[in-house]
Amino acid sequence: MIIKRLEIKNFGIYKGHHIIDLRTTTDKPIVLFGGLNGGGKTTFLDALQLVLYGKHAKCSNRGHQSYSKFLASSKNRHAPDNEIVELTLVFDHTTETDTNEFKIIRNWNINNKEVKDYVTVFCNQKEDSHLTQYWDEFVSEFIPLSLSDLFFFDGEKIENLAHQDRSADLIKTGIENLLGLDLLTQLKIDLNNVERKRQSDNLDSSVISKVATLEAEIGEQSTIVSSLKKDIATLENHASDTNIKINKSRQKVRDAGAHLIEERDTLKFELGAIEEKIKTNITERVKLDAGCGPLGLIKKLISATKKQVLKEEQATQAIVIKNAINEYESKIKQTLRNENVTQKALTALEATMAAMAHEREELASTECYIGANITIFDSLEERISLDARTRNTLLVHKEQLLEQQALFEKKLEAIPDYETVQHLLSELAELEAELKSDVVLIKQKQQLQQQAEARAEVLNTRYSNLLTKQNKDTFEQKRSIQVAEHIGKLKSTMKSFADELIRENVTGLEEHIAAKFFNLSRKSNLITGVKICPDSFRLTLLDTNNNPMSPSRLSAGERQLLAIAILWGLAEASGKEIPTVIDTPLGRLDGKHRTKLINSYFPKASSQVILLSTDEEITGQYYTQLKPAICREYHISYNEQEQTSTFTEGYF
Repeated sequence: MIIKRLEIKNFGIYKGHHIIDLRTTTDKPIVLFGGLNGGGKTTFLDALQLVLYGKHAKCSNRGHQSYSKFLASSKNRHAPDNEIVELTLVFDHTTETDTNEFKIIRNWNINNKEVKDYVTVFCNQKEDSHLTQYWDEFVSEFIPLSLSDLFFFDGEKIENLAHQDRSADLIKTGIENLLGLDLLTQLKIDLNNVERKRQSDNLDSSVISKVATLEAEIGEQSTIVSSLKKDIATLENHASDTNIKINKSRQKVRDAGAHLIEERDTLKFELGAIEEKIKTNITERVKLDAGCGPLGLIKKLISATKKQVLKEEQATQAIVIKNAINEYESKIKQTLRNENVTQKALTALEATMAAMAHEREELASTECYIGANITIFDSLEERISLDARTRNTLLVHKEQLLEQQALFEKKLEAIPDYETVQHLLSELAELEAELKSDVVLIKQKQQLQQQAEARAEVLNTRYSNLLTKQNKDTFEQKRSIQVAEHIGKLKSTMKSFADELIRENVTGLEEHIAAKFFNLSRKSNLITGVKICPDSFRLTLLDTNNNPMSPSRLSAGERQLLAIAILWGLAEASGKEIPTVIDTPLGRLDGKHRTKLINSYFPKASSQVILLSTDEEITGQYYTQLKPAICREYHISYNEQEQTSTFTEGYF
């Protein structure tokens, strides 16, 4: 089945007549719609389902309304009273080698008290009265209603399908339809009716009242079970919607910074500790500056002082040895004269001694105003250098502390006052309490359902035993008993056949789902496979050690990918050529998971894929990556003057 065209007239937000061409090509299977929230994307999806399934369609805003009231409320409020609401779908469907064009027109008028829709079906441009009369039965040939969730779904709600119970229901429905087991289920119901009729023919008049009582109790239990199932489905849908609201509320809390309020005391404590460290740092530097550290500022003066002290020591020594040297020199000169040393040698010696005496005189005449010992300079340079290094270390630490202080002050400033975000926190708390209440109610209803089903089973067993025991010894009655026995054997054979058929096909489905999840997940070693219980249809993941792993251990994005893998695997296993229509296709996925869907899923999900995206989903690089597979693009926007949403060619 490939959709060629959808026409919408006065339906929902669409006033007037709108024609949307949805044809695609083999190499470009995608039709991309872009629109803001509230612009009409979901209404488009509702229109597709409503034109096909009528009162059985799973429309988004129908709720608990009767079909008549829903049809009345779905008319565009700005459309003239005398105009009808009409939906038209044109598609091609291939059976074996023949391809036929079908056109379904569904319309209604709300002038009457009881609103009723009318369906007309054309095959190859000719009205087909037979198809028109029995369209509700024929539509299952194209897209069975029970399989519609595989092909029409909301990407924002799809994460909930990864829950074991929800996925089990989906897998059970999918497998039963794929294998035709729904026919076996109906056959079993028919056989039960025949069996009861045959057995009831053998009743003794004395037990008729007992049988009637049991039948009434069985009917009552069936009503209770049916009511509980409906209540559970309603609660699960409400819980799913509440879960989406919680995620959005949490995002609002995070955007407003309200989630940081709990960190206020911790931040203040950290700031106090940093301030104490800064005070300690200042004290350490003050102590350091009270020592020899400041002398590092007058290194030249210290060097000059050290030279002066050395000169003063030399002057003192020159004064002390002056007289002794003079006497020593006189003796040397006299000795040399006595030895008849030449006058030239004596003259040279006297000149040398005179020069040395002049140097001693200069030293001795040096002004002494310091009077210190040179030992006071021992290790002074080393201590000054050590103090300088210590000071630099303290200064670096001070800068680090100031940076930390600025960072924590900035974080503290970012925390809003409790009064400004109280309504957001209250809203989140109310939604979480609402979800918790739903979960508790679901569990209670499920327990009541199990009890009612167990009670019904006991009553059915008692009813069968009562019918079996009551017989009359006539040929016809014996024949009825034999037929009843054969029916029992047939039901047992059917059950064995169904169980074996399911077991054979579950393995293939496990491989399909695992392969699709591997294609979509960016973590190659997240799981090694999936297992589906052939009795309960519950899906279990296998970790890298082949141990069972609950889907709840996956992140929200990974659960969404798992749900898509389940839908994709079931859809592929169905072997049906059916369009895939996805509203809010990228949901709350992160960038890497979005890239996986863009490259690995959308171009391959089906031979025709219709995506209904907001302006925050398929944009930028994602649009560029998807572009080669896009055949048509439309922008859905609301026109205030015309009071209708319209379709224009081209994306945002």
